[in-house]
Amino acid sequence: MPMYEYRCERCTQSFTLLQSVHVQAGETICPHCGTNKIQRLFSTFASKVEGNVGPPRMGGAHGCGSGGCGCA
Repeated sequence: MPMYEYRCERCTQSFTLLQSVHVQAGETICPHCGTNKIQRLFSTFASKVEGNVGPPRMGGAHGCGSGGCGCA
């Protein structure tokens, strides 16, 4: 189940809920004041990456060609 972030239009509190993707607008209730006048917020997410991951290497693709600049 995805996690959604909301902001209550009545009490202005923000909260996060783990809920089904099938939940319709108006079905979610603010845990602070009990109203269903809430707004779903856009949020960022993170993912776990295994191993040692560094920045992408250019490999001369930006035009130097020789790799002498250290990008090879």
